[in-house]
Amino acid sequence: MKALSKPMLALVAITLFATGGIAIKQYQHRQQARALAMPNEAVHQLRLDAKDGNARLLELATLGHPLAARLIAERTDDKNMAPHWLEKSAEAGDQKARYLLGMAYLKGDGVNEDKQKARLLFSTAGNLGIYRLGMLTLKGEGGSKDKAKGIAMVEAAAKNNDAAAIYTLGNWYRYGDYLGQDDQLAIKHYKKAANLQYVPALQELALAFEMGEMGLDINPVQAHSLSEMAGHISHCKQDHSNKVMMFD
Repeated sequence: MKALSKPMLALVAITLFATGGIAIKQYQHRQQARALAMPNEAVHQLRLDAKDGNARLLELATLGHPLAARLIAERTDDKNMAPHWLEKSAEAGDQKARYLLGMAYLKGDGVNEDKQKARLLFSTAGNLGIYRLGMLTLKGEGGSKDKAKGIAMVEAAAKNNDAAAIYTLGNWYRYGDYLGQDDQLAIKHYKKAANLQYVPALQELALAFEMGEMGLDINPVQAHSLSEMAGHISHCKQDHSNKVMMFD
């Protein structure tokens, strides 16, 4: 059999290399497609798998699954890596990741503080970002200041059951900031935020029941119960955003 010439050998090598490269890319595309097709419910279940869950989440996140990337960010103890995974998730369209990344830039948590970037992220985070965007707009931080628009955003967020927004309205009514002073409306909003297990509202009501503030009767038992709940939620890693009817 006649030996191939050097140019022919080079051509064969190039062809094999190119074919192999195409095959690798096709394999990678198939892997990514399978990862992105995994339902969010199945991804959430991986959090419960103590043996292989983290490794599988990391694999899915690396392949571009937005929820997996956000869960990795939420679970990591490395504050410098969390924004990296949030960025990947946010770019893929995960609104909660955009909100969390906005909070990171707002507080300078793992990234340099940048309220302009935070404001942009909140504006793309749907209902999750309305309250924070409203507060930045109200104060003129990270962009132009518009008091009326900022107040309207906070009120809109409260209507969407954003606990922080509801609590803020309670403060405004209590102290007469931006809205007229009204203790009854303040209590109403604090109770609504407390039903959403929002710690500052629980603490505010605990003190009010202890001291008999804002027209409330002194009630040491209620004050202690609310204070205990606030302490538990503050130190508990589980999600406490669900609504519980402590108050009518």
